[in-house]
Amino acid sequence: MKKSFIFVAVAAIAFMVAACVKPVPVGPDEPDDPTPTPTPGPDVPALYDIAIQLQSEGANFAVAGITVAIADDAGVASYDAVTDATGKVSFKLPAGTYAATATYKTAEDGQRLTFNGANNAIYVSKNGDRSFNLNLNKVVSQQIIIKEVYTTGCNSSALNKKYFDDAYIILYNNSEMEADASDIVFAGGAPSMPSQKQNYWLDATTLLFENANWLPSYSAYWWFDSEVKIPAYSQIVVALFGAIDHTQTVAESVDLSNASYYWMNNKSVTAFKAAKYSVSENIPAANYLSGIALNPGTAWVVANSAPAFFIANISKEEATAIAQNKDAYDTYCGTADAFKFPKFPKDNVVDAFEVWVSTNVANSKPRFSTDILTGYLPMTNGMGYTAYRNVDKEATEALEENAGKLVYNYAGGTDDVEGSTDPSGIDAEASIAAGAHIIYSDTNDMAKDYHQRKVASLKK
Repeated sequence: MKKSFIFVAVAAIAFMVAACVKPVPVGPDEPDDPTPTPTPGPDVPALYDIAIQLQSEGANFAVAGITVAIADDAGVASYDAVTDATGKVSFKLPAGTYAATATYKTAEDGQRLTFNGANNAIYVSKNGDRSFNLNLNKVVSQQIIIKEVYTTGCNSSALNKKYFDDAYIILYNNSEMEADASDIVFAGGAPSMPSQKQNYWLDATTLLFENANWLPSYSAYWWFDSEVKIPAYSQIVVALFGAIDHTQTVAESVDLSNASYYWMNNKSVTAFKAAKYSVSENIPAANYLSGIALNPGTAWVVANSAPAFFIANISKEEATAIAQNKDAYDTYCGTADAFKFPKFPKDNVVDAFEVWVSTNVANSKPRFSTDILTGYLPMTNGMGYTAYRNVDKEATEALEENAGKLVYNYAGGTDDVEGSTDPSGIDAEASIAAGAHIIYSDTNDMAKDYHQRKVASLKK
């Protein structure tokens, strides 16, 4: 992702799991597998040698020791190998379609950097090309990040149905310096659901705006009308629809009536007349956000079960101009107003977020290009779960002021999605309550940066 802030926070991340079929990786320190290779036959697929070269900014990324993970498109088997000094890895794989990913962290000129990338177009066949490139995008972590998102609702015993009016987003200052969020703008990613037809995907692996300097934006833009400063290692809560105490009617829900919280104010968008917009008298008018509608609808379209949106650093005047310049809207997905999307400049994007329904992953496709975001987070709907940032273990433990304050043995993940927990083992909320400062993971890969949390952090 192209970034506008300078401060960086990254973490060491372990990646991928053992394969159902063990390949023979070839790397600088990998011994030959002593197990004889079976002779191909009806029950033993032929294996083909392939090579993957890491690249970045148009040149080979010659760094040894980087783990490259590769998985087949059916999600059945996954493998990994480590780069040699030239930034290359080799595999022996059966014929098929694969996706490869890699993440590398380093420091440069006093900044911590992450190089992150994916190649979803690796085709292995008897007579096909056996050499592939994997481009790594240089990521300078943001000072302001999306810490937590709650849109998937809860199951109300009183109403005997699922309740979705209590959505919120938490922005977090991931640094030791005060952050200015005054020019942060929220925008929806297109289309609203990852499983619906996406004309932007020209084929199975080619996204129209992958190498463009824009991305499609959807439904509405929202911005702060007052100066907003976030102290070091602190957060602000933004209610999307109801900035009220939802627990008064739905015990399983959350209280969004705190006077320090912010509210996406539908009074500024006359078309947004949905009944779920409401505000507590506790919320001062200075904490109301204003916005502008981009497409038809009675509310900001953030899919309950599979949201995708981004935040950007851009003035409200610039955002308004983009929204009002309808002649410049992209019409690739259609000419009806519902399918016209403003082209938002990628250079201004600060952070992005994408969730897929855990039971419909096979039919879903990414809504962001890989220079903005890779991966996705599978989530279960209507259970009160949230998408919560993983802790950057190395960076957090390196803070001297955290000595004796970090709480371990985190058990806040869920069993609904396999592996849904924070791999750092640090209980972020308990550590914050103990006075610790948390630095969260920021690699621009949803699968590495988030997990499904079983209880909203606002409920503790």
